[in-house]
This record gives sequence, C-alpha cells and structure tokens, in this order.
Amino acid sequence: MAVSITNVLVRPDTLVIDVTATADADTTTGLVPHGMGAAPAIALVTPLLSAARVSDWIVETLDATNIELTKTTGAGSGAAGAQVRVTVLRPHSII
Repeated sequence: MAVSITNVLVRPDTLVIDVTATADADTTTGLVPHGMGAAPAIALVTPLLSAARVSDWIVETLDATNIELTKTTGAGSGAAGAQVRVTVLRPHSII
C-alpha cells in the first residue's frame, strides 16, 4: 500500500495537493518536490475527512526542494479518500 498525492493546483508560487493514505500502516508521503526553488513560506494542512483527525498528519520536511508529510498508524487512519489538502506558498517580497 502507499500514500498517494494528487495535484490540485500547480503554479510557480503555489502548490496545492490532496493526500490519500490507502492503509492504516502507510505513514509517509515520501519527498514530494514542490518546484519553487526556495523554501516555502508556509504549508497549510487542511482536513478533508474525519479520518484526518485520527491520522494526525504533520509536515515533517519543508525545504528548498521538497515537502514531506507523516501520519500515525491508528485504526481508521488509512483506507479513505483524500484526507488532507496541503497548500504550499512560496515566500513573497515586494521590492
């Protein structure tokens, strides 16, 4: 089994993905490239299903090239549709 990532929106300054765990034992998304060329300013994790509260998704890695999420293995934490939507925003500056 695995965790799957579905791109919802991909732009130079914004990445929005849906995260689905196919089994309770699935614990990580692995490294997901965001393509922003800089460490993002923010990663917002929004629950889409009640299973997201059991899963307790957290951002494990957020660097200049990748984002990685992990979750718990509690009963009911997998085998559901997209549990969380993650919005990653590039740093912004006005010069």
